[in-house]
Amino acid sequence: MLALLIVLCLSLGILPAFAQGESDGPKIKDDSLAVEVYVGGIPNNPTTMTFIGDDILVLQRYDGQVRLVRDGVLQDKPVLDASIAKDGERGMLGITSIGNTVYVYFTAADTDGGKAIENRIYKYEWDGSNLVSPVLLKTLPSDNFYHNGGAMTNFDGQVYAVIGDNGNYGRLQNRATEWKNDTSVILRIDPPGQYYAMGVRNSFGITFDPHTGNLWDTENGDDEYDEINLVPENFNSGWIEIMGPAKNQEQIDALPKYGNFVYSDPEFSWQKPVAPTAISFVKSDKLKNYEDSVFVGDCNTGNLYRFKLNSDRTGFVFESPELADNVHNIDESMDEILFGTGFGCVTDIEVGPDGLVYIVSLSEEKIFRILPKAIAEESGQKSDAGGGCLIATATYGTELSAQVQTLREIRDGVLFNTDSGTTFMAGFNQFYYSFSPTIADWERQNPAFRETVKVAISPMLSTLSILSYVDIDSEQEMLGYGIGVILLNSVMYFVMPIFVIVKIRQHFSKESNSEQS
Repeated sequence: MLALLIVLCLSLGILPAFAQGESDGPKIKDDSLAVEVYVGGIPNNPTTMTFIGDDILVLQRYDGQVRLVRDGVLQDKPVLDASIAKDGERGMLGITSIGNTVYVYFTAADTDGGKAIENRIYKYEWDGSNLVSPVLLKTLPSDNFYHNGGAMTNFDGQVYAVIGDNGNYGRLQNRATEWKNDTSVILRIDPPGQYYAMGVRNSFGITFDPHTGNLWDTENGDDEYDEINLVPENFNSGWIEIMGPAKNQEQIDALPKYGNFVYSDPEFSWQKPVAPTAISFVKSDKLKNYEDSVFVGDCNTGNLYRFKLNSDRTGFVFESPELADNVHNIDESMDEILFGTGFGCVTDIEVGPDGLVYIVSLSEEKIFRILPKAIAEESGQKSDAGGGCLIATATYGTELSAQVQTLREIRDGVLFNTDSGTTFMAGFNQFYYSFSPTIADWERQNPAFRETVKVAISPMLSTLSILSYVDIDSEQEMLGYGIGVILLNSVMYFVMPIFVIVKIRQHFSKESNSEQS
């Protein structure tokens, strides 16, 4: 069986037997939950994502592409490739969907990586393979490379987007001066409508509480005070005059009046900026303990925060006296709200149709998934029994490839027919899954490495396919065919190369002796 293990390892694309270890990765405080890498190797700064059925569409900020993730595998071909500006905070910035209608927010340019024209929001239709039938819904300023916002969400058929001040300081930024439209606002996009909120410095996260229909956002401050806000209609977030809680009522009264927009203090602030980004509520039978909470990620520290909601879900409750004023001041403890660490620069948090939490990390180039340990263990057992050819899938681009299907047929139809084969697969999977995600990531990131793996394993796949044409009904037959396959591969990959090397050396040795004589 050891011989068969070697053949299977090689046939699955394990060329470097032991890769350098990955970092410890994210950790969460709840021992009943697990965090895992759902998909890795997403290049060019992944920003936000949306679910289309069980599939994921994820934006790549630096190359203008929207990529498809299917069954935890990043597909090779982009489903959309736009020409974008990518300096500063420009690029592919926001995505949301309603059914098969997908909304994408990006900074347009004449050529990819060229000079910014403007921010644009398009509506597309998803045909199962590509985003098609684009309709331009909204153009927004991109005068400056910073504070372009881009986060999007939808609720009850209405699509919303947020843009920061984009370097403007006028009426929409609470200054009694000339002003520029469509900056520092949360907008109704489809159907179009009046501004929903104003006075937003810059935001990387907006979402609706599915239990109440209330809109919430995160807001990045300047040198002091980041915010989490409950955002009622006609909300004034206070920038540029107020960031964090107002000093007094006089400061609020001094704000220039703009329409019927009304200021209120944030529901939570960090005095020392952490750059809060994504925000998400949980409504899931699998994570019932967290339906009274909101999750927030940040970009500066890689933290994931959990805030417990009050009874009417309009603010937070804290046990710590230090946080009772709804402000985390410098040098105060964040233990009560700190839920996880090590996520890198978080750019999106979404609850999937499976009721699990998915987290996009721009810096780690991954989508993490939080799930109950019981489900993780069950999933692991299913993978042991029937799925998860990670490296072979990365090599051939899809789980539906003939090569991957052949491997699965051999495993399910041959190995699992004997006790020794089943025992072998249990041990093999424990070994294989300890490093296969890393190798698969390397293949997705390096096409040359992927092609090398493909060339190297092709002969082994051919010899291994022999097992699919024979009847193995006993432990002795399993052992016999396993030894036969390994001997055949040993001849191809070890004996023949050694034989060739010896012959070459003999040839050069004879030539050298002839020259000397």
